[in-house]
Amino acid sequence: MARLKRSSTVLDKATLRISGMRSISETLEFSNSLNLAEYERRIQTLQTKLSSYNTMLSTVDEAVGQIELLEQDLRSYSEKMLMSVATRYGKNSLQYMQAGGKPRKSSKRSVGNTAPKTAPTTTIAAVMTPNTEKETTNGNGAKTLLK
Repeated sequence: MARLKRSSTVLDKATLRISGMRSISETLEFSNSLNLAEYERRIQTLQTKLSSYNTMLSTVDEAVGQIELLEQDLRSYSEKMLMSVATRYGKNSLQYMQAGGKPRKSSKRSVGNTAPKTAPTTTIAAVMTPNTEKETTNGNGAKTLLK
């Protein structure tokens, strides 16, 4: 992701301000050596530094992109090298492990001590005589009304 370039509101305001002051007089000067020439020099200094900074950010972004491409190339080459070792010596060999490969698992997954699942029990409602109402559960905790 490219880094955000920097701008300066101070620089923008100063640029607008100096153009307004030039409309008053091209040689505007005040006491304590406050003048348009020094003002413009300071504006130019900030513009130059800001431009240099943004150029450096672009250079860093380019370098990061190059590094990422080189990493991707090296990752691919590294994988090919490991696969070549596996092809020559086998994935269970000592040489494969020395080259950084992980040995295959030699045994199947062990089955843990799990209790077998039992089917849920259901309750059977008692035989009812007609016109008799009785409340019962259906095995899931829900109550039903039987006649």
